[in-house]
Amino acid sequence: MLDAHELTAIRDTALGIAREAGTILMSGWRTRPVISKKGATDLVTDFDLRSETLLRERLARAFPAHGVVAEEGSARDVVDDRPVWYVDPIDGTTNFAHGHAFFAVSLGLATRGEPVLGVVHAPALQTTYVGAVGLGALRLSATRDDEVCLPSRTATLDDALLATGFPYDRRTSAENNLREFAAIKLRSQGVRRCGAASLDLCLVADGTYDGYWEQKLAPWDLAGGSAIVRAAGGRVTGYDGAALDLHAGRAIASNGVLHDALLAAVAEARAGR
Repeated sequence: MLDAHELTAIRDTALGIAREAGTILMSGWRTRPVISKKGATDLVTDFDLRSETLLRERLARAFPAHGVVAEEGSARDVVDDRPVWYVDPIDGTTNFAHGHAFFAVSLGLATRGEPVLGVVHAPALQTTYVGAVGLGALRLSATRDDEVCLPSRTATLDDALLATGFPYDRRTSAENNLREFAAIKLRSQGVRRCGAASLDLCLVADGTYDGYWEQKLAPWDLAGGSAIVRAAGGRVTGYDGAALDLHAGRAIASNGVLHDALLAAVAEARAGR
C-alpha cells in the first residue's frame, strides 16, 4: 500500500502531467479536428493519440515502478502487483470533436485493482479535480478559490439530481441503459447526460450530482473519477452493491446516503418492474 506521503507526491506530479496533456487538447479544441471511427459512435482524433503519447511517456518517466494502461493504442492490462495507471487521454472525445467543453484528461491509479488516486483535468472548463483515498479531494478552478470536495446530503431520489451515460453499441444492443434512464428520470428531479464518465463522477464527489450510474465502461473511464468520489467521502460500487470492479464495466456512485435507493432503482428498471 502507498502511504499518505507517497500519495501526495504522486498526486502532485500527476496533476502536472495531466495539465501538460490538457495544453495539447486545447490546441485542437474547436478546430473541428479530423475524426476517425472505432465504431459508429466511438470516435478518435489525432489529439487523443498525441495526448496519450505524452501521458504514457511522462508517467513512465515519473513512475517507472508503475504500470500504465491506456485507451488508445495498446491497452493491455497489467497482471502483476504493481500500482497501475488507467489513462484516458480524452474522456469525452465526441464532445471534444464537436467543440463541446465537457471533456477531460483522466488519470486513475489503482493498487491491486482498487482505485486510490485520481486526477481529472477539464481544460476547457478550467477545472481540475484531484483526490486520493485518505487525503480527501479538491476542485481546482481558474475562476474561483480551490474547494474541498464534499458529496451532497440528499437523501431521496425524489430530491436527487443524477447523471448517467449510454454505451457505444446502444443502437444494436438491448443493454443500452434506455430502460433504466426512462424509469429513473421519472423518479428523480432530473438525470443529466453530458458524455464524460470521469467528470460525472467528479460532480458526484463535489456535491453537484447526488448519484450516477452507467454500464459498459472501461477501467480508464472509471479509475480516476471513482478514486476522487471515494476520496471525497462518497460511495462507488458495482450494480450489485459489491466493491467496484474496474473490469466489470458497471458502476453506481453516490453521496452514500441514497446509494441503496439508487441501487434498487437501477435493479428494478433492469428487471422491467
